[in-house]
Amino acid sequence: MSKNFVRRHKLTLYFTIVLIISWSIWIPMALDHLNIIEFPIPLIVGQTLGALGIIITLIILEKTTNKEVNVNKIFSTIRLKKPHTLWFVLAAFTIPLLTILGNFLNFIAGIDPQFVVFQQSPLELLGFGLIGVIPLTFFAMLFSSPLLEEPGWRGFAMNELQSKFGKHIGSFLLGSFWWMWHLPLYVIYELEINVFSYLIMVLHSFMYDSLCNLSEKNLLTAMFTHSSDIIVSYYIFSGTASIFAFLVFLIAVIALRVLEWKKQDKSLNLEQKE
Repeated sequence: MSKNFVRRHKLTLYFTIVLIISWSIWIPMALDHLNIIEFPIPLIVGQTLGALGIIITLIILEKTTNKEVNVNKIFSTIRLKKPHTLWFVLAAFTIPLLTILGNFLNFIAGIDPQFVVFQQSPLELLGFGLIGVIPLTFFAMLFSSPLLEEPGWRGFAMNELQSKFGKHIGSFLLGSFWWMWHLPLYVIYELEINVFSYLIMVLHSFMYDSLCNLSEKNLLTAMFTHSSDIIVSYYIFSGTASIFAFLVFLIAVIALRVLEWKKQDKSLNLEQKE
């Protein structure tokens, strides 16, 4: 395979290699969970090895493109910068707060019989200790999936897709692939695979992309958003899938896209004045 071919098709190769590596571990794990085959590997080990496929793929592309894909450059976009504090805060709190708001609207509409914020098991075990445990989990999780995944998703693929197809279609394509990549894990964790789960994950992907772009492509913002997503799965109660659960995320995504557009427009005006 020539280096020119790899350069021209690096985005397609990225998605293909990531799927091959990750699914080669996760599909046998899913089949084991369904009692179809035996694949005795601890869940956390298998999930981590699958996610490592992203970093491995970036390294492969770096070696085959004469560093046109530069792993060190991608990781250098993880920056703790004071001007980006607002985006860090939004990244940490937006998804949990939107999930809680969706639960509240379900309760008001009579879809769910009661308004619940926290999942019952962590609440029973930790009580008010959740106040301390949630922030610790949030920062600890930054070194797991967010660190393993986001260099590939928002550090590489987002920029490539948005430059080729524009911000909206680029985010849609990335979110769709992201959902597909997770499908074996949906089986393992016994999560529903349906149109609603697909749409919510695509909206989440839009949110990750917008916050990353608004923070001048600071990968730490995407990592914060990803970690907050994990917090929701661990601690926050998710009510019945409904139009309200979808609409709160859709409105938030539209608002972030408008902010992106205004920021870009402001930057263009400044450039023209100079």
